[in-house]
Amino acid sequence: MPQNPSHASNSEAHEAFLERWQLQLRKGLLVYLVLVVLSKGESYGYRLIASLSEYLESDMAEGTIYPLLSRLQREGLIESRWQIMDSGPARKYYSIRPAGHEVLATMGDRWKRIHRLLEGLSTS
Repeated sequence: MPQNPSHASNSEAHEAFLERWQLQLRKGLLVYLVLVVLSKGESYGYRLIASLSEYLESDMAEGTIYPLLSRLQREGLIESRWQIMDSGPARKYYSIRPAGHEVLATMGDRWKRIHRLLEGLSTS
């Protein structure tokens, strides 16, 4: 049976909409995830990108993460230090500051509230 052309275009439009929605969710969660990763210990850029890519099940671009790290530093949530390596270039290590731990705890509480709200809506 031939597929209705308008149905196919609707499916494509819906898929495109869902892709954009998922991208916005990832962007919204990125700060939270960076703080979670750094709360477990300091990390340098490449390793942080690899961890985030694994959590998000998607490749993370350097052009996304480094501006975010700079912004979090300006906000006083994280700090960085340069480490001279025995071989290869120096690495910039990032770590969470006390203010970052406080913000992360608040974000976690708010995420739990959102999760409860969504669960309540889906069961009613």
